[in-house]
Amino acid sequence: MNINRLIEPSRLRRVGAWVIEPVTSWVGHRGSSSAAAIAFYTAFSLAPTLVIVIAVASFFYGADAIQGRLFDQIRGVVGNEAAASIQAMVANARHANVATGTAIVSLFAVLIGASATFSSLNTALNFIWPIPSPLAPTQSIISLVKVRLVSFGLVIGVGFLVVVLQVLDTVVNILGRWVWGETSVSFEVANWAQHLTSFAVLICAFSALLKFLPDAVMEWHDSTIGALAAALLFGCGKNLFSLYLAHAGTANTFGAAGSLAVILMWLYYSSAVFLLGAEVAAYSGKLRVARLKAATGRPSAA
Repeated sequence: MNINRLIEPSRLRRVGAWVIEPVTSWVGHRGSSSAAAIAFYTAFSLAPTLVIVIAVASFFYGADAIQGRLFDQIRGVVGNEAAASIQAMVANARHANVATGTAIVSLFAVLIGASATFSSLNTALNFIWPIPSPLAPTQSIISLVKVRLVSFGLVIGVGFLVVVLQVLDTVVNILGRWVWGETSVSFEVANWAQHLTSFAVLICAFSALLKFLPDAVMEWHDSTIGALAAALLFGCGKNLFSLYLAHAGTANTFGAAGSLAVILMWLYYSSAVFLLGAEVAAYSGKLRVARLKAATGRPSAA
């Protein structure tokens, strides 16, 4: 490999553009304000959404195992106090459903709450990927219904992803013990395999959101590139956020509202990272369209 080719100014500019262009667009599209709105809606729809996710996953796996998996992941990010608050919210939501004797309450709650979350995501993504012309009234209604249906479908999909993660973790642990036995090597290999599996599933989830939520038609190639960028930033932020909480003690700073503050901070960061990944996907689409125009000599739709 020629080192000089890697450090050519033109090549460095192209690589740098993958960072500069998305960040500049994120600022121009008011990514910070959009992330704050998404975090607000998500905070209020979090409990009913998790109730549905646990209910779906429990059809295929034990409810206790699914809840343990979910809250272990949440605890690893936002700390014990915030995780306990989320667990209490979920328990209260489930208790309300038991009191009414049906899950219809939770179903409508998640339809309203989660659809508000995904609707705000849809609006933000439409700023990033604008459709060529304004929608007609009929198309606007269809788009509204589509967002609501997609949002509920994605919530159900999260339940299936949790099951997939749980099954893959079990398979990895069994294979590790079979190959290396009950040793530290087996534990380390299983740990890394679980991290890689979670990362791959996260990319799939982000890619699906970027593909199906905007009104514009997205290519899987572009949405996957954006999902990869968002997943990398999400993973790095997860570790940094945990480190920050361990040393800064944010929950204590905000007193009784500490747990809520931590949850909102993490939801805001996650939303901001996702929108930045969307900007990366949009930039990938622009480059792809430019290459098609250069190759064919005629305009091409993204």
